[in-house]
Amino acid sequence: MENSDLTLATPPEASLRPPKLKGGPTERDSFLGDVGATSDFRKLFEHQKRIFDLVMNASQMGTWRYTIADNICVYDENAQRLYGLTEARFLHDEEGVKSKFHADDMDLMWSRVSKALDPAGDGRYDVEYRVKQLDGSWRWLSAWGLVEFEGDGPDRKAVAIVGASRDLTDRKQAEQLQRLLLDELGHRIKNMLARVQAVADQTLKGAPDLPSAREALNRRICSMAGAHDLLTSRNWSGADLSEVVARALDGFNSTRFGVSGSRVELSERQTLAFSMALHELVTNATKYGALSNSAGTVTICWKVEGESLRFRWTESGGPPVSAPGTLGFGSRLLERVVVSDLRGDVEFDYNPAGLRCSINAPMASNNGSRDEAEIGQSPI
Repeated sequence: MENSDLTLATPPEASLRPPKLKGGPTERDSFLGDVGATSDFRKLFEHQKRIFDLVMNASQMGTWRYTIADNICVYDENAQRLYGLTEARFLHDEEGVKSKFHADDMDLMWSRVSKALDPAGDGRYDVEYRVKQLDGSWRWLSAWGLVEFEGDGPDRKAVAIVGASRDLTDRKQAEQLQRLLLDELGHRIKNMLARVQAVADQTLKGAPDLPSAREALNRRICSMAGAHDLLTSRNWSGADLSEVVARALDGFNSTRFGVSGSRVELSERQTLAFSMALHELVTNATKYGALSNSAGTVTICWKVEGESLRFRWTESGGPPVSAPGTLGFGSRLLERVVVSDLRGDVEFDYNPAGLRCSINAPMASNNGSRDEAEIGQSPI
């Protein structure tokens, strides 16, 4: 009874004090330790979450979870930006899917979903598709995930897909550009080979003997290679006519030439055509005209009149000139190049004082070789 009286006499607040444990902390200390550990864990979790969010942002990735029962996919903030959404929940009904996913990609997407949901499969989901953004543009995404299953054996069924998506737009654009470049490269190689074939065929037909044919063909191929080098240095965007002229005259004494003309940007095809035309003019002048002696000179000038380019080549100081009975291959090639590639006309004036050549061609926008006629259709 004494013990009972003492117990009843104990103040209420005293009964709330945790008892002392021999050789260890009190129960209250243990409780506070648990609270501190929970707080530390929460801080660690928040820190890890911040790191995870930074990684997801840096990798242009977002996460999502699609539940089959309600046909709803919930996207995190990163995924909402990727998919062009203004809220986390998105209903995957027929109308919603058609408004968000590209029509050309939906068959592939649904086939991959069906494969992943197969209870006998591994539950892996992986697909690439385009999704419409808020501004109406399309973004390429890669989506992959794993299916959540419930039950075992014949009772196993899919309940959700958890996954992530990543922006592939830059990679897809790079792949498209690579395909375009490969197509363009193939097109240009075909053009170049057709041109070489045509020049070789005509050179062999017009040459008096094999050594002469070999020499002429080598020179012409070198001229074409020089034009390609010039185009390559300009990323195949064409070249200025003055650059083409300077390259054609490279190796000659500059005092033998007078060159003047305004800045004229040539297309890729025009650049090749003028390179070949100038090569033939220089070759002819070296063999028979103003450059065949030590006193002759050549004046080269051009100007743009309206939408036409007027180009003039005038020789003087060389041997007397007379009109040939028949045009040589160089002259025929020059005519064909001007007509087929420059869409213009050429006129020769065999003035006794020196050959004069006039080329008139329409100015064309620098649209690249695909906007021009195919070399295979050229009369060369």
